[in-house]
Amino acid sequence: MAKNAHYTGVTPEVYNQLKDKLQSMGLHLQGDSGSIKEKGVSANYNYDPAAQALHINDLSVGFPASMMISADKLVARMDEMIVQYGGRPQQA
Repeated sequence: MAKNAHYTGVTPEVYNQLKDKLQSMGLHLQGDSGSIKEKGVSANYNYDPAAQALHINDLSVGFPASMMISADKLVARMDEMIVQYGGRPQQA
């Protein structure tokens, strides 16, 4: 089942920190919006710097990533990262 994750209070610095952290996990966000399909993880994302909002939709985790992490755990990790850098998770 695909997951959604929405965040507010995401300054450009917070977004860059999240991108760097995800890149260290082998996931690359290019620009402020787009889609990702790497290592079994797929999602659509849209970052609005003016509104300081990040929306990640249709997040799913398949093989080979599913051997290491579930979609729920990936969202939980992103929640932790966003909070650590000053943003706030919102109910999707």
